[in-house]
Amino acid sequence: MKSGVLAVFGASAAVLRSGSLEAAEMEASRPVLALAQAQARFWKASEGLERVSLAMNASQEDTSAKVDEFLRNQVSSDHTCHAKLYRYKNMLNHLHEDVNHVYSKEKALVETITIEEAVITDLGNQIKNVVEEGKRKMKECQDAKAAACAEYETYSKELEELKQIGHSPTNPIALFQTVMK
Repeated sequence: MKSGVLAVFGASAAVLRSGSLEAAEMEASRPVLALAQAQARFWKASEGLERVSLAMNASQEDTSAKVDEFLRNQVSSDHTCHAKLYRYKNMLNHLHEDVNHVYSKEKALVETITIEEAVITDLGNQIKNVVEEGKRKMKECQDAKAAACAEYETYSKELEELKQIGHSPTNPIALFQTVMK
């Protein structure tokens, strides 16, 4: 959440530096786009890892069943190689545990990325809202400026007329004073 606030402040600073909201949009969207691209690459890798993990689990179950059957057959025979087979089975079990551990880590990373994706989407919406609000305020400011300029022109013309009336040879104040006497 802190990074979202920083992104909004960064976008605001970019507006102040460049004076345009379009530049701020571009600057604010760069980290979001980079993160989205990284996420897309991760999802592709994640899907591949999941397929490999499922295939390994299936093959390990088959292999484990075959090794167990072979060991049962070897124990009943007079061969001494069953000790080596037990050792290899133990190694296979450790590898299976490692695969499960890596798979659980991968699953946790996918969940983390999903959460971060939601945060990125929220930040993108916040940036979009800030930019839209800035555009709306800029439009209001320009409209107010145009109205103020028009009002200034009107008052300037009225003032000019009043000055002309005040300096006219037939001064209305003098006329008014003579009428009042």
